[in-house]
Amino acid sequence: MSNYPQQNQKRGNNFQNPHSNKKKETKTFDELAKEVKDSIFRDNFDEILQMSKTPQLDNLLYSIEIFAGRSQVENPTKKQLGATVTTSQLRNVYDKVLKTKHVNDLKMIRPQLAYIAGREKGVEVQKFLAFLDFLIKSIHNNEQVKEFKVFFEAVVAYHKFYGKKNNQN
Repeated sequence: MSNYPQQNQKRGNNFQNPHSNKKKETKTFDELAKEVKDSIFRDNFDEILQMSKTPQLDNLLYSIEIFAGRSQVENPTKKQLGATVTTSQLRNVYDKVLKTKHVNDLKMIRPQLAYIAGREKGVEVQKFLAFLDFLIKSIHNNEQVKEFKVFFEAVVAYHKFYGKKNNQN
């Protein structure tokens, strides 16, 4: 005979397993990326792949600073996305991006971003990498590949400045 009260032995509508609600809701790579787009790049996402031509470059660079690890004024204690990515992870991806010449070369980096994100437990790292993946998916020509490299160079530069305090690698 079980130690549970009799009403719980039925396992009917009255019984709720206290462990059944512990499932963590898993978001897709696209859902994670859209969170970053909506929270950091909501006003200038379309300008990322036109960085060298945008009249709003200062605003875009500020968004990139936040993406790369700068604390937001409105929420300075919130863990920043770029601060969770190690310098070596970022440099490894950046080196591969620099070697690309064509759209498909760049798109072949997407599985590597998913692999790195899959190895990480922190959702911030996953969001960071998911946004890079999302951006790569939106690239359709070689001019946009060049603009993505400009964007990524800015990310690496700001990550070096803001991430130095958090990532000692």
